[in-house]
Amino acid sequence: MTTSTKKIALVTGAATGIGRAIAIRLAKDGITVVVNYIGNSSSADEVVNEIKKTGGNAVSFEANVGVVSEIIGLFDAVIQEFGGIDIVVANAGIAKMGIPIADVTEDDFDRINAVNYKGTYFVLQQAAKKVRDGGRIIQISSTSALYPAAGLGIYSPSKAAGKVVTEILAQELGHRQISVNSIFPGPTRTPMMEKEVSNEEMERIAQGMNLGRLGEPEDIASVVAFLASAEGGWVNGQQIIVNGGGRI
Repeated sequence: MTTSTKKIALVTGAATGIGRAIAIRLAKDGITVVVNYIGNSSSADEVVNEIKKTGGNAVSFEANVGVVSEIIGLFDAVIQEFGGIDIVVANAGIAKMGIPIADVTEDDFDRINAVNYKGTYFVLQQAAKKVRDGGRIIQISSTSALYPAAGLGIYSPSKAAGKVVTEILAQELGHRQISVNSIFPGPTRTPMMEKEVSNEEMERIAQGMNLGRLGEPEDIASVVAFLASAEGGWVNGQQIIVNGGGRI
């Protein structure tokens, strides 16, 4: 077991996109970061190496958050390595957009919810059990859970569930001085969005935003960093919308 006086953060789905930016930002703030990934070890290694190049400390652990036994194993491995966990960012998620509810299959439903709902739920459960007193739990949702639209009949509900779980958990963990919050990113330029949305559609969305652009992963990471900091300790049980003032 490695002993460290630094805070220890576990970020799920941290090999790319918003999770990657969160991991890099937390490490910049002096936090030791565990980069969770599934099946993309080269990208996870890139995140770890980037953090180490700038003097930070990070390791990567593979685990499928859609499988409860792997979630438990992930948390146990982090505790065995570092002695405890102070910050958990439940970020891992997958998308399926552009399908009318009438066309959703059971396989579609089960695949998305296995990660976005079930995975988030049990990551938060393990965090509730294993984050040290005074810690932080942060769930990454999506503004599509607040502003649902046609074609988001699987994705939006799967992301909305985490809001309720974090509100309940904030009440259940307050006596341990653990804050629990959700962040709702608006449209953000990530590999997941680029896979699901055409360049033309991304440009249309960007022009419809109040600030005239899409979000960047670093925009979300900055808010996570605040919540994880000492200054963010009085923010608890909140749903923070980070979308540049748009309604999408």
